[in-house]
Amino acid sequence: MDYILAFLAILTPVVFIHEFGHYWVALKSGVVVEVFSIGFGPELFSRVDRHGTRWRVAALPLGGYVKMRGDENAASVPTAGAAAVTGSFAAASVWARMAIVAAGPAANFIFGMMLFAGVYMGVGKAFIPPTIGEVIEGSAAQEAGLQTGDRVLFVDGVEIDDFNTLRSIVFENPGRPLVFEVDRFDVPTSVTVTPKTVYSEQLKVDYGQLGVRSAEGEFRRLGLSESAIHATTDTVQMTYMMVRGLARLVTGQANEGEIGGPVRIAEFSADAARQGVVGFLIFMALISINLGLVNLIPIPALDGGHLLFFGIEAVIGRPLPEAFQAVLMRGGIALLLALMVCVTVYDIMRQFS
Repeated sequence: MDYILAFLAILTPVVFIHEFGHYWVALKSGVVVEVFSIGFGPELFSRVDRHGTRWRVAALPLGGYVKMRGDENAASVPTAGAAAVTGSFAAASVWARMAIVAAGPAANFIFGMMLFAGVYMGVGKAFIPPTIGEVIEGSAAQEAGLQTGDRVLFVDGVEIDDFNTLRSIVFENPGRPLVFEVDRFDVPTSVTVTPKTVYSEQLKVDYGQLGVRSAEGEFRRLGLSESAIHATTDTVQMTYMMVRGLARLVTGQANEGEIGGPVRIAEFSADAARQGVVGFLIFMALISINLGLVNLIPIPALDGGHLLFFGIEAVIGRPLPEAFQAVLMRGGIALLLALMVCVTVYDIMRQFS
């Protein structure tokens, strides 16, 4: 039960923010939003607002949608002749449609940044310099010749501005030689380090281990402007890491622990809740950013698929045939459902393995 409650407590606001992005830009663009739904399936309760939108909560709270005038269903498949209907999504300009579709993922990115900034202002942010405080005996760092006091400046050309960035790069590169550019008592030094490969039973993934401890850092609360800057930087960094993860998944290089569905997210949600409010909010920010990014993948039925169609329309000067779009949308829905079933079954099998 803890898993379910924690999962819903994180997923529901993230989905709401995503759909509200679509809803708000649609209203501003003159498009009528007929339904704003949190969840799928039978309706539990609803109300109609002054814009004529039916706000509803449904029995299966595993997502949500907005249905605009002229849409055949929740996946925004247009009905025949929808472009001729005043106030319909299809009747809006191609640029307005692109803005409406992009607003969902954009809202998720903004929400993630706001959560980061809120934590940094209300609780604080840890600042740990990329300086080696201790080298563990027998570690990859000792074997390569890294020393206590070395300040890491670059790893394979990537600038290192804090210890967490260093940790992330090492984590993602088990067994791969990395070139460290360090400042050793004001003397630039180059060291090649091969992180040891370690298998995590919890994450079900191989990761790189350097074998060092950081120098002492500091934890301080930030003001509004500084929080906004760090929240933006952290969101960009997290997005970059997620893009790399998706690339590994597409190319077949992903580890077992990088693949998961609702069951696995529920597990991590419960773990985050046990860490307290800060851990819970940070995990919610990560889920929000992840949802925004995944929705930009150009698969029909996702926001990225819609953006691809509208981008083609903007280039060629006319929309793709409605029947063609409908077929691709239904194919996209079938693909997403199949993927959801597969990762859920995989999650369940992993529980019993």
